[in-house]
Amino acid sequence: MKVAVPILEKEFEGRKLVNPHFGKSNLFAVVDTESGEVKVLKNPALHLERGRGRFIAEMFKSEGVEAVLVKEMGPGAFDKVTGLGMTVYLIPAEVKFLDEALELFREGKLEVLTEPNED
Repeated sequence: MKVAVPILEKEFEGRKLVNPHFGKSNLFAVVDTESGEVKVLKNPALHLERGRGRFIAEMFKSEGVEAVLVKEMGPGAFDKVTGLGMTVYLIPAEVKFLDEALELFREGKLEVLTEPNED
């Protein structure tokens, strides 16, 4: 399964940091949970003031993403991502690193986000 997570450009001791801001994230990690392969993609809509979610969701769909892990997601992005058949999971506030978020996902410890949690 392919999973997408917004990440920061900077790393800490070689570990990728989760970006708490979905639509404003410069980068996204697309991770194949079976092979462990990580592909880093640039946000195709970062330059837009509004409506970034549609472009991000379409990019994810073209990459075969089935799940998106986030700390927060606004209504526009949430509707676009879920509308294309992807499931959104909530990363707890205390989780800082991509590898931690992925481990929780693999263990089934992330709850499904059923509605947007950012204005």
